[in-house]
Amino acid sequence: MAVPLLTLEHMDTGVTFYHAADERAFFEWLQRIPCVSSVAGEGRRGLVVRLKRRPGKDDLWQLLALGWRYRVDMRQLAKFETDANREWFRNPSMFWHSAVFGGGPAPRK
Repeated sequence: MAVPLLTLEHMDTGVTFYHAADERAFFEWLQRIPCVSSVAGEGRRGLVVRLKRRPGKDDLWQLLALGWRYRVDMRQLAKFETDANREWFRNPSMFWHSAVFGGGPAPRK
């Protein structure tokens, strides 16, 4: 089954929260990203994040930062590559490159 273009699924897979405030910070940040329409748990699909539009540059930077900080599987962000963002988004020297395009999640510490 194809994943709709403007949906991020399993955003919470593997996320460990070390305090209730840590979990709250994750969800508050996610919900403040301007392109995010809704965040909901949907059974076995995990956390589903619906977007109201394709992420702009700042939206995508925030999704990358959030994903990296909370060690979310970031491969699904690759679908937001466009001609307009390819130069910076696919830059192999950026911290997220291997997590998004190399097939692995953010490294565990």
